[in-house]
Amino acid sequence: MPRRPIRSTSLKAAGYDAAAQTLEIEHRSGSIVRYTGVPETMYQMLLTVSGKAMFVEQVIERGGYEREQLRG
Repeated sequence: MPRRPIRSTSLKAAGYDAAAQTLEIEHRSGSIVRYTGVPETMYQMLLTVSGKAMFVEQVIERGGYEREQLRG
């Protein structure tokens, strides 16, 4: 899935597939994590919040979405 660069000290890029409700987060460390069942509004919020890494940690990680480690 195509990812767009995001401004964050620990996150490099994020991509979203609306049809599959799938969010991918690429970390600057090289790891990639895929979350499924994520509404598009969560992706849009991620793009606009100032603390993107904190948003992923506190909202996405704790949101009960299925998590798959793709790399790293």
